[in-house]
Amino acid sequence: MTDVRVFERASPSFAASLAQRGHHIVYRANADNHCPGCGRSHWYIGRVSAECGFCGTAVPLAEARREERTAPASRRETISSADQRRHERIAGKDRKLKLLIDGSPANFALHNISEGGAMGEADLAPGANVHVRFEGGILVPAVVKWADDGMVGLAFVTPVVLDRSDQPAN
Repeated sequence: MTDVRVFERASPSFAASLAQRGHHIVYRANADNHCPGCGRSHWYIGRVSAECGFCGTAVPLAEARREERTAPASRRETISSADQRRHERIAGKDRKLKLLIDGSPANFALHNISEGGAMGEADLAPGANVHVRFEGGILVPAVVKWADDGMVGLAFVTPVVLDRSDQPAN
């Protein structure tokens, strides 16, 4: 008697919920990587993604980088920081979050937040990579963009979806 196992891919609604909560599956070099589609661990590695050798599920490489080209300095216009913002800020309302810095938790007193980042009180240096742990246990990777007198500005690696249902309509 032969043991037959059937593996199927995750439904599109499952993939959409992963993107909404900030969890992104990546292939990490020098780690034991199991396919999110079938659970096996045979991979074809490319320059920016890895593909499962059994079911064909593709995931991005954690080490891959995407660099955007910018215009030369002579062409750049001076834009105020308020005009650069893509997302409207929401007040922090005395929320306290945790930052994971190299896996160690640290307190983060939130002042404001948007889909693209957050501002709050923490003692970090610009360029540091952290994870923001929200109340539901959701971890979102972020980079410290600026630090000034105990305040830091974090930019989320990928935009998050915020619940704006309690915000007044404009």
